[in-house]
Amino acid sequence: MSRKLLSHLNGNNDGRLKEFLDNFEGEPRIAWYPSAGEDYHPLLYFPRRFSEPFRARGEQQSPDLFLFTDYFPWKYSTFLERMPSYSERSSGVTIEYIEELPRLNLSLHKRLVRFENGGRRTDRAVFLEVKISSSYSDSYSCRILYAFAENTIFFYEKLVPYEAKISHIIHTNYGAGCGGGGSSTGVWLKNVLRQLHCEFFITDGQETWLDGDLFALELCPSIPKESNVQLTPLNGANRQGRAGGGGLSWYSVT
Repeated sequence: MSRKLLSHLNGNNDGRLKEFLDNFEGEPRIAWYPSAGEDYHPLLYFPRRFSEPFRARGEQQSPDLFLFTDYFPWKYSTFLERMPSYSERSSGVTIEYIEELPRLNLSLHKRLVRFENGGRRTDRAVFLEVKISSSYSDSYSCRILYAFAENTIFFYEKLVPYEAKISHIIHTNYGAGCGGGGSSTGVWLKNVLRQLHCEFFITDGQETWLDGDLFALELCPSIPKESNVQLTPLNGANRQGRAGGGGLSWYSVT
């Protein structure tokens, strides 16, 4: 499940990710943010004071780790060298620890990306510990595993074979040429919520099927042709997503 995936991505490293897994009892709760780019807004969603209005009845647990994926084709980004600051939220992000993980050995496909050679970070992975300062809560820390990989391929070649369990999926500003040159809106994610045992789906509502979304169904036969879950809105929840990205709706998944 989640531990199986994280252990695979850690490989033979003997750093903080291994330490986290060795000391964690049970299965870590993972929030997956595909097409994350350089956006850290999801780290602000889960402190109790901020997210209380959006919690399902009885839900008390935030993610234990964030999984960011993006094949990251940009050549001149200072991402990881200089963290962004979100002045509109009076928030800041500081890297406290970074660890290079083994190569992912994943491919890119022309039906999913427009920059088939990727960028200098593509196919790498890092484990991060970051500190968040926010006007919504006291300072707190988050763990991030950033896999610089195309989302669909990562799902097919990592999440599926390692039987990943994902507690939250964050679907906002997904591909579709938004800087990274994708060919998908990520609407196919709704069809894998049950397969990933997802509990919460956070989305900007993009539901247009593009060629990349159709290719996801062709690539992975285990994905049902139609979504097989019920999405229940959480208290009319709506929050800003990535800067300029509009509002997000929160749903519980059954």
